[in-house]
Amino acid sequence: MRVFLPVLIAALTVIGLASQGMQACGDKFLLVGRGVKFQRAYAAIYPASIVIYAQPQRSAAKAIRDPRLLTDLKQAGHRVVLVESDAALARALESGKVDLVLTDVADADLTSRQGATSPSRPTVLPVMYEPTREEAKEIESRYQCRLKSSDRADRYLATIDEAMKARVAEKRKKIS
Repeated sequence: MRVFLPVLIAALTVIGLASQGMQACGDKFLLVGRGVKFQRAYAAIYPASIVIYAQPQRSAAKAIRDPRLLTDLKQAGHRVVLVESDAALARALESGKVDLVLTDVADADLTSRQGATSPSRPTVLPVMYEPTREEAKEIESRYQCRLKSSDRADRYLATIDEAMKARVAEKRKKIS
């Protein structure tokens, strides 16, 4: 007992002194500059197969062709294909399963018509370039989304998740 008591006191002292430098799980993320970036931590709830239809001469094409946006979409778990012509869009829609098509608002009607005849019937998400308030309301009412070329990647990801959630709910409704 005489040996046990001093050993116990020494062990408790060492543990007490060492615990001051310990951090709980997640505390290391609170340190300045050590947090996880949104794109790295974000994972799509419903991974989608996305076709980005961006004709180079369109206003919003630069934004939706941005390599950083494509990288963010892929890191979130989406499959992304970039097409630049009507023929390539038709091949992409006919070749496989496509859930969503991101396109310039000027091409949205044509893309919707093509998508309606394809086997997968993708949802079209038009992207607007500097819209007026009236144009934005009109597009939002027709397509149930409001994406602008100036939006950040997290806005695109959230809109894609909402569209996929609606597609999944629609499929479940059809099955029931």
